[in-house]
Amino acid sequence: MDPAEQLYEANRQDQNDVEEIAGRTGWKPGNIAKVKHHLFIEIHLLDSYEALGVAPVMARFDADRSIAESWLRLKTGAFTEFDLQLLRHETAEAWRMRKHGPSHRRAHAAAMKRFPAPKELWS
Repeated sequence: MDPAEQLYEANRQDQNDVEEIAGRTGWKPGNIAKVKHHLFIEIHLLDSYEALGVAPVMARFDADRSIAESWLRLKTGAFTEFDLQLLRHETAEAWRMRKHGPSHRRAHAAAMKRFPAPKELWS
């Protein structure tokens, strides 16, 4: 299994991370739980490459090592502004998908306007 996918699976199985992250960041546990569910558990309409001829699929997000490591930093309290920016972006994206439909492409674009994802994820 890919190392990033191993980290994602460990995050899926972790029963203590939500409370630990909430305690270290000051965020409400319910909000952290929504982000965890959005990033690691939920099935999404992945439609970002539709304009390139790639058919949309319903699937979990691909494992991203930067995101998995960010989650670990949040859990241990060694988080950075990058990690908080990621939380803000993913919160906005998840909210948008719940309220306005499952399109990840549209939710990501809307979230980027107010809470841009860390640039390091896209370089």
